[in-house]
Amino acid sequence: MEQFFNPGHPEAGFPEIQLCIFPHLREFLVFDARIGQPQVRVIGADEIFGDEFFRAVEHEFSHALREMGDFPFAHLMNLTMHFEEAIREVAMMFILERLGVRLGGTPDFPGGESQNIEIPGVVVYVITGGTVSAHSDLVLGALRELLEKPGSRESLPEWEHRFAEMVAQEAEIMQRLNRQELAQAIRGESPDYFALWDNLN
Repeated sequence: MEQFFNPGHPEAGFPEIQLCIFPHLREFLVFDARIGQPQVRVIGADEIFGDEFFRAVEHEFSHALREMGDFPFAHLMNLTMHFEEAIREVAMMFILERLGVRLGGTPDFPGGESQNIEIPGVVVYVITGGTVSAHSDLVLGALRELLEKPGSRESLPEWEHRFAEMVAQEAEIMQRLNRQELAQAIRGESPDYFALWDNLN
């Protein structure tokens, strides 16, 4: 399902759905340019990550864990990569379901084995760390392009303000976490930092 995570606009033109994710916030933005009135909306994490989502992830983990194949040790060593891919895939499917994209599939894993499904073009922006300023300009450009489309009744200044607020919240949380990490490093409590003069024996 890597096609769900395109790094830029599809060559065909404006993507139908653009997701703007802030890893440390409980909400994300959706720019929806599918047929009809272009719109922007905020969706909360609780609307996606419920019991059904966790059951689907557990189902995928169980399947990946047991599928040893001819190289069981290599398989086990690569499980973290499989798990990361499974989480991304399931999360995207649940987000699309929440946006009204019918993927079909089984009760255990929505969208699992369905064939001939029209999946809209999706672009995901992750706004955090050093990418905040670079990606912010890209996202604002996409937002303006969407809301300038015919039929849009959304308020561009309102959504620009909302986006700026979310960027500021993400940046503030990142700074706080970095300060906590640095304080832990100074006290010798962080496993990610060490001093050359530490006696670790």
